[in-house]
Amino acid sequence: MKIYFGFKTTLLLAAISMTGCTTEQKAAETAAMNSAAQVQASGIEKFKAYTQKFTGNTTITQNHATGHVGNLFFTHWKDGGAASLTMSTDGSFSVSWQGGGYNYVGGPGWHYGDKNRVIGYRFNEDSGASYITLYGWGFDKNMPTSNPAHLVEYYILQRWTYDPSKDGVYGKTFVSNGTEYFTYRSIREQKPSINGPTTFYQYWSKPKTQMPLGQDHKIIFADHVKAWAESGWILPDTNNFNASDDPTYQVMAVEVFNPPKDGTASGKVWDAATK
Repeated sequence: MKIYFGFKTTLLLAAISMTGCTTEQKAAETAAMNSAAQVQASGIEKFKAYTQKFTGNTTITQNHATGHVGNLFFTHWKDGGAASLTMSTDGSFSVSWQGGGYNYVGGPGWHYGDKNRVIGYRFNEDSGASYITLYGWGFDKNMPTSNPAHLVEYYILQRWTYDPSKDGVYGKTFVSNGTEYFTYRSIREQKPSINGPTTFYQYWSKPKTQMPLGQDHKIIFADHVKAWAESGWILPDTNNFNASDDPTYQVMAVEVFNPPKDGTASGKVWDAATK
């Protein structure tokens, strides 16, 4: 079995190995460790929620956790209640939740958004998720936080039991991969985000009809970025570690809020551009 050592553990082992070194060696190794720590602080492990890279099937139950299972990133966030995310290294996953008054969102994907990514997925089970969606963030650290456009939470809906368009401003209608979509924008005021509580925009793409279970589907992300821009809504940088709480990840997510009963959604995600 391969054992993964996180960055903090590596620093500890390095410190232990310095026992018996000369003063000059200790000074040099300490400087190297400090330099490594500074580099690492700008990477993904700077985030408190980041756990590790798991090498096998993994189930996550805590309130806020991110990490990797194999080469795929995951996010798992809830503000209460009971929900779990189980993942395999091949991209298969399932989310189970109990009924209650809380919000949950989680799923597998990538720790950064790529505007040229083509996402492949299929869902085999959905017993009432609020959304099944491509979900992620864009963040511009140079834009004032007083401007909601500095941070954008985006959704490309595939299935839903709650219609977000009733609270959004309509943008345009477009076609991607043979599916007709409608764009909407809404605003969240002083709500939780990857950069702490703040005011930010939400961009939505909603298909005319929901995607069926048991079939392979593709989401061409570039088409949605272009449609949002043509609606007058620019997506900030989707590949950075500049926010305070999480990276600008892009995942195939299951979201439930105030679920009336227990449920499960399961499927698989992959990079369709590489196949």
